[in-house]
Amino acid sequence: MESYIWSSNSKPDASHFLVALYFALCFSVARFLLDKFIFRRLSVWLLSNGSAPLRKNIEATQAIIAKCSESMWKLTYFATVETWILKITYYEPWFRDVKGYFRDWPNQELK
Repeated sequence: MESYIWSSNSKPDASHFLVALYFALCFSVARFLLDKFIFRRLSVWLLSNGSAPLRKNIEATQAIIAKCSESMWKLTYFATVETWILKITYYEPWFRDVKGYFRDWPNQELK
């Protein structure tokens, strides 16, 4: 891969499409593995340390575990996206300069 899309004002390349396909495949596999081996077990562990016992109603318990697991997945997703956004914008000249946000406003160059 020669360059990233955001590194210059170049047009998307065929390799960028392949990166998107690999990302989609890895994203699906990562979600399955994280959910099955980490998030579900962590949900059971967190809920078993609570004040109410888990075994009163099996269907309700499974629903609570599923909701807790889904919430952990959402937290992971949004934290990852926010990290990438900060990583990408860190090297912009306006990132550490508040006045740089509004320099040449409203005729700012779009990337």
